[in-house]
Amino acid sequence: MPTEGGRADWANLTAFLSARPEDQVTLSWSELIRIVGTIPASATRHHPQWWHGDRSHVRAWRAAGYTLEWVKPGRTVSFRRSSPTTPYEPIPTRQPAAPTATATSPGSDVRALQQIDPRSTLLVIPCSKRKRDGGQPWTEGAPRWPAALLSARARNQEAARLDERHALPAWRRYIGEFYKAAQDPLTCAVIEKAPLLILSGGYGLVRGDEPIGTYNKIMNLADWPRGLLEDLLIAEARNAGVPYVVAFAAASTDYARLIRRVPWRRASLSALLVTVTGVAGGGAMRETPRRLGHAFACYWTKQAAEQYPAGITVEHVT
Repeated sequence: MPTEGGRADWANLTAFLSARPEDQVTLSWSELIRIVGTIPASATRHHPQWWHGDRSHVRAWRAAGYTLEWVKPGRTVSFRRSSPTTPYEPIPTRQPAAPTATATSPGSDVRALQQIDPRSTLLVIPCSKRKRDGGQPWTEGAPRWPAALLSARARNQEAARLDERHALPAWRRYIGEFYKAAQDPLTCAVIEKAPLLILSGGYGLVRGDEPIGTYNKIMNLADWPRGLLEDLLIAEARNAGVPYVVAFAAASTDYARLIRRVPWRRASLSALLVTVTGVAGGGAMRETPRRLGHAFACYWTKQAAEQYPAGITVEHVT
């Protein structure tokens, strides 16, 4: 049985499967090794236990939307998509119970966040300038977005210096300070298939597990038709069937401006915007996203208020 040295990186399998268009993917043993780096002997000694249960390698293919169909240890393994790529169809919203108003104005503490289950929430986060290179050769067909967004993406392609020769799931492509601070909880959110959207200068909106290329452009609302991204944010919350939206963004950026101009209340949704105050000086470009990533981690893991970083502000946006 071929093996390679080093520790297995099962996130590579998540990236590989996420970029595949087919509903069934069968890999030879050597192909699997080339993707993840190594296969431990326990994969054959303890078959089938090793291939099931709540284990990091099992979570890797589940995060990509696949289940294990069959395995022949040392020879082949086959995965089947568990979440078919069906056309996008919004579903009606439920009327939410709003968080307590005393904790939702700018400058407030985080008690409003603690009243909302993160798993009943559309999570909205910013992209980052720093991106991981590489990925799998691009084989993805047209993503499941309305034609208006795809057209807007095409118009911005040159300005964004978009390179789609290789693809990675969006949550793995970005490696800025937010993503470093939120890494483990963000991974858990993807594995659990929590509704997750990323505000992107090159793509407008991307779903957390959506394969994307590389680009170099911050969010500029003037690049996108007025109302398009706002309507899509509402539609994503409706499609997920969640009554709450919790977004994380630097207060003075277009990421935050977009969240503030969405008519959440009219759509019967309750939305909170998490920002940071009191960060000044030359380190703010790194410290602000780092604190926002830390706040995301605290929210997802339901930490006590004192565990949140300093300066976190919660706005109830309507």
